[in-house]
Formats: sequence, structure tokens, C-alpha cells
Amino acid sequence: MDIIQKIILVSITLTPLIAHADGDLGVIGAMSQSIYKDVDSRSAFLPNINYQGEHFFIGLPETGYRFLPKKSVQNAAIGLSYDSSSFDPDDSDDINIQQLDDRDASIMAFASYKYGPVTTKLAQDISGEHDGYYAQISAGYPIPMGHWKIIPTISYRYMNSKMSNHLFGISPAESNRTGGSITAHDADAISFVRYGVRGMYSLSQNISLMLGVVHTKYDDDVLKSAIVEDNASTSVLAGVFVSF
Repeated sequence: MDIIQKIILVSITLTPLIAHADGDLGVIGAMSQSIYKDVDSRSAFLPNINYQGEHFFIGLPETGYRFLPKKSVQNAAIGLSYDSSSFDPDDSDDINIQQLDDRDASIMAFASYKYGPVTTKLAQDISGEHDGYYAQISAGYPIPMGHWKIIPTISYRYMNSKMSNHLFGISPAESNRTGGSITAHDADAISFVRYGVRGMYSLSQNISLMLGVVHTKYDDDVLKSAIVEDNASTSVLAGVFVSF
């Protein structure tokens, strides 16, 4: 999964936990390993822009509408999200992989339900990139420790075969392009578990610093793809946020 997607997932997870008022602005950076073959660890920075109205919300890369007030113990929401799960073959040092097609990001329509610290979500591609969907359940709960707030998180995502084939499959045409060096592969449904710990440190009433580490573990089935060399990756994260 692209490092941009990992940063975005972290942003979504942290946003409701750090906002003191209606929202926050900031930047998140990460250094992350890749599960794709011959792709070096990468680093990237993304802005974090978040507004949480009583019902309407914008928390990049998501925008949507929740049916109950934002501080309700349980809630349901619908909206659109930019899912940056993707792969650029040019990022690989493998000459054969470089001949494959790009795996582009997609626009997803989603519905979610939250009860306490647990959130479930179902998202469907509406951009025509892969026409697949994913189902996810996640949990995160802040634990105050002086000026620190420690946030353990865990999530499980199931991607159906259309979505996983978009990311990890190799078509016969692509295989032929490499002279058969890369075997054609029709990927089955794939799931992964992501867990990590983040620490939020209050520099002032409105400014917070975030440090964290996140580990992602895919099904072993992902290793059946010739463009994948590992089924696990780790990311180190840092960010600064200003609440308003």
C-alpha cells in the first residue's frame, strides 16, 4: 500500500481524537516500508485539514454527513473518500515490473457506523478504477498520561477480489509485455491488520505534537503475486497540529 495512503489513514484515525474545537490544521510525515518488490522505503509529508461540524465534516481525504450530533456515543455517516491505495511500477528497481500498468487511486463512496471507540465502514469504488469494495472495522482510544495522550489503535480491512486484483494482480497482457518473466496472476480477496501506537503531546492549549509507529500485516495470499516480496510493513510517523 502506498505511503500516502498510510499517512491518510493515520490522519483519519487521529482527527477526532485531537480536535479541541471545530477542527485542526497540521502536517503529518512518515517513513514507510513497501511490500512491493524492489521498492525502497519512502518518506512523504501531507497536510492535515479537518473540520468537524455537528453533522457535516471534512477530514481529508473524507467528506461526509453524520446523522447524529458529533459527540454522540453512537453515530452513522455517509460520504465520499479518496482512497490512495496505488502502485507506480516506476518506483520499483525491477526492470520487468517497470513495464506493468499503474495501479491508480480511486474515489470511494462509504457508509460507516460508530459505537464508542469502534467504527465499522463499507466503501465502494465509484470512479471505475477497479469497481471493488472494502469492509473495515477499527478501534482507537486515547489514554491520558500527563501532557501526553497515548493512542493504541487497531484495524482490520477486507478487500474483495476486484480491489485486490487492481493492486496485486497481473493481467496476461502485462505478463506478455515482460516476455513471461512476470507470471500472470488473478488475485483473490485480501485482508490486512494494522496496529500501532501514537503519542500526542500538548505543546500548548491549541498545538499538539504526534509521534507514532504503525505495523501492517497482510494475508500470506498476497505473496502469490510476483510483484510483492513481503506481506508486512512498518511506518514511523510524526506530525504537528493546531486546533481551532
